[in-house]
Amino acid sequence: MLQDIRLAARQLLKSPGFSIVAVLTLAIAIGANTAIFSAVDAVLLHPLPYPEPDRLMTVTENLPHYSLRGLQPSFSEFLEYRRMAACFSAIAAVTGGDATLTGEGQPEDVDAKRVSSAAFPMVGITSVLGGLFTTEDEQYGKDHVVILSEGLWRRRYGGDRAIIGKNIRINRESYRVAGVIQRVLDSHFKADLWMPITFPPADVAPGSSGPHYISVIGRLKPGITIEQARDEFRRIAARMVELYPNQDKKNLGFSIDVNSLAEEEAGDLRKPLWLLIGAVGAMMLIACANVSNLLLARGMMRRKEIGVRLALGAARSRLVRQLLTESLLLAVIANVLGLLVTLYGLHLYAQFGPRDLIPGLQPAINVWVMVFSFFLSFAASVVFGVAPAIQTSGIDVNDALKESSRGSTGGRRLVRESMVAVEVAASLVLLIGAGLLVRSFIRLESASPGFRSENVLVALISLPITDYPLLSQRVAFKGALLERVRALPGVRSAGAIDFIPFSGGAGSHIEIVGHPQNSNEPTQVAYQTASSPGYLESMGIPLLRGRLISSSDDLGALPVCDIDETVARKFFTNSDPIGMQVVLPIPKITCTIVGLVSATKSRDLSSAPTPKIYYSSGMPFPQISLVVKAVRDPLALVSAVRHDVAALDSNLSLSSVMTMEQVLAESLARQRFSIQLMLVFAAIATLLAGIGIYGVLAYLVGQRRREFGIRMALGARASDVVGLVLRQGSLPVGIGLVCGISGAFAMTWYLKSLLYEVSTTDPLVFSSISVGLLLVALLAMSVPAHRATRVDPLEVLRDE
Repeated sequence: MLQDIRLAARQLLKSPGFSIVAVLTLAIAIGANTAIFSAVDAVLLHPLPYPEPDRLMTVTENLPHYSLRGLQPSFSEFLEYRRMAACFSAIAAVTGGDATLTGEGQPEDVDAKRVSSAAFPMVGITSVLGGLFTTEDEQYGKDHVVILSEGLWRRRYGGDRAIIGKNIRINRESYRVAGVIQRVLDSHFKADLWMPITFPPADVAPGSSGPHYISVIGRLKPGITIEQARDEFRRIAARMVELYPNQDKKNLGFSIDVNSLAEEEAGDLRKPLWLLIGAVGAMMLIACANVSNLLLARGMMRRKEIGVRLALGAARSRLVRQLLTESLLLAVIANVLGLLVTLYGLHLYAQFGPRDLIPGLQPAINVWVMVFSFFLSFAASVVFGVAPAIQTSGIDVNDALKESSRGSTGGRRLVRESMVAVEVAASLVLLIGAGLLVRSFIRLESASPGFRSENVLVALISLPITDYPLLSQRVAFKGALLERVRALPGVRSAGAIDFIPFSGGAGSHIEIVGHPQNSNEPTQVAYQTASSPGYLESMGIPLLRGRLISSSDDLGALPVCDIDETVARKFFTNSDPIGMQVVLPIPKITCTIVGLVSATKSRDLSSAPTPKIYYSSGMPFPQISLVVKAVRDPLALVSAVRHDVAALDSNLSLSSVMTMEQVLAESLARQRFSIQLMLVFAAIATLLAGIGIYGVLAYLVGQRRREFGIRMALGARASDVVGLVLRQGSLPVGIGLVCGISGAFAMTWYLKSLLYEVSTTDPLVFSSISVGLLLVALLAMSVPAHRATRVDPLEVLRDE
């Protein structure tokens, strides 16, 4: 074997041009495949950095009567699950939020989570300093304990090991530092600090209701399957219906789902990632076809060498092994360079890729990725090396030893032309897929969100509940802040809301006063958000009828609200909503509808607008999403707004500062990045296919040089010779186009859910890309065709 490797190395060094082209072609393809596989590994194969991640489950609820599925439980329901469920060895509750650190340095808003004491031990998170939460920390009144992330501990507290047991100020309250934990990657637990999750006993008494925002995660006991867990929770759901009839769970269709945490982590990334794997796989196939053609051409140049070896008694199997060793050595060298390409690609992704493409995770080269890379290079060496090795070793010895023998090229030509057809087909499938996605993205990017994002600044201000316990205090602060901001130079208007578009929200069923709903019909859900005067104007949401919330609709007045046209269509099909009253469960108010406004999209641009009600009274959430419409550049107002916030309360800070245009751009970042990758891969595949077509025809023109010379000596014109070459190249290209269109039609069923307002068989995309690829093929064929017309007949006849 060592002798084969040494001989293979010498042969590759003899042909540096061939070796460089082959290695670079394979390295680009292997690097792209490995980079995408690293993302697949991080999201789909090993998404959770915990022991036995496949045994971690999520628990969610369904209320079909309200058209709600995948609903997070309330904390009181979590306590019931913890008491009843026997299928879990541990079960934990997690909920997110923000916290403001004060007391040392400038106020700092940090990402915070509240967890039950079982959370960290359940997933194997350990402390690097101090300890973790205990069951005693879960008791209401004893919950002023905090665990810091290692990053926050080092950044804000200088890595002071004496911090354990000390008190720090969070939301202006004192919390004892219990420990510091290692870096957490999983998005369910990732935060800067963690506090125990507790509620007053009266709020979590058995059978009590509460807001549904608790993530419930459990670890299956050894030997328990997910189906057994689902069966048990079906029984728990039935038991809860019996125990708490006052909650009317039976009529609501209450049920409980148990699903894999890893599956939930992957979310909607699964399909785009497999699509990218298919794209780089097609590119790998094209690269292998190119290198295989190079090896076939090189084999023809080595016919005499191979013939001499066979004449001296070398076995054909021995020659095949030697030629495959050369292919394997090429692949190994390409694999090393490919890993460098992967590292550079991941570095670019870390710098320029969208932040939340893979929530909480960062693709990296690990053992699994290395194994995939080496397996890919080995498989590639077999794919591109077997056919040339068999063809080259199967030559006729007598023909090979004749100096002037042309040899029979029929079989080899068929192999080469077949590979050209494969390259064209794979390129066309990739290009049509990329074209459909690009056309879909252009439509999505131009879709109206229902508001005007130009020159709009948004920012979040969290109000500590300890300092602003009363609704009147929160409303007074919001009013004072808006008054100051509206007075700033360069501000056209300003308003505030609970949640800006694309940042979540709170929704529930609503009740129309005087219009009882049929209990047999599913109840529609509407988003309900506290809106100040000026918000709708600042966002450019058009008023359709009635009036907007005004400054006269203050805290002491009768609550009023504006509804969007989606609410009007769903709830007021046969009546005029203006002047009617609606009961809103989230703020617990009954308000009068005074205006009808245009619908806006709340989740993303591809989703339909959700029903939304903007009410004037109350602030159920202790946060203010400030919205400022600027005359010119909205970011120029940031420092002035910060100053106004500090002037009202020096312990408050401004966070999540962005323009609304940035919010929209970030909502499309994942699609934009995926499409950019698809375009890059499709462009590389097209380039490789063009090079492959050129290489095959250039080689065949060289093989037919004598024929062309004789034809021209007998009177053939240059156009006749060009026609011969183009006809020879057109056959595999045409077959490739037909197969590629068929393959693209087959692929479109997978793309259907990723497209927005674009048909999977869009004729413009199919026709334009097919014609474009045909033009690339004609360009690649024209160079060898032109060279064929420059054959000198006299020189050819003299050589004979």
